[in-house]
Amino acid sequence: MADYRFLTVWWTTAMTDRVWDVLAEYGAWPTWWRGVRSVEVLRHGDESGAGTVLRQRWRSRVPYTLVFDLEMVRIEGGKLLDGRASGDLEGACRWTLTPVDGGTELRFDADVRTGRWWMNLPIPFAPKVVRASFETLMDWGRAGLARKLGAPVELRSAGGLGSTHPERIAVGA
Repeated sequence: MADYRFLTVWWTTAMTDRVWDVLAEYGAWPTWWRGVRSVEVLRHGDESGAGTVLRQRWRSRVPYTLVFDLEMVRIEGGKLLDGRASGDLEGACRWTLTPVDGGTELRFDADVRTGRWWMNLPIPFAPKVVRASFETLMDWGRAGLARKLGAPVELRSAGGLGSTHPERIAVGA
């Protein structure tokens, strides 16, 4: 399996509770986040939302729709959405919201591997395609979130991440 680590950090003037309200409403993501084809709740979790399982379909410019289930393993209202993916993507992803500079910093960390045999073929340019697809999806998400919030959402610089495959680290978007 091919391993990828992604980090995206955004900042917006919108207050954390407003950003949280938008991100925590998973089913509405396809209405504002281009590339998110659908989000279906397969199982509802506890009062915090932990244990909820979502089936998500994502597509960038590459002519393939990624389908994966995301189980919300930990949710801290207003600041953390922590999930575990299985399917076309397998691994962990986390949104962290922090009040910063009179607005909100949004940090998205993903440590995933591809789950389909053909995604793991030893093709030299595959990591570049995966990174470009991720960056496209995140850019669409940033633009959509800005429209939804009615506030700018800026890309902030991000630090590097360690990986067993350093050539597959993608930072930004």
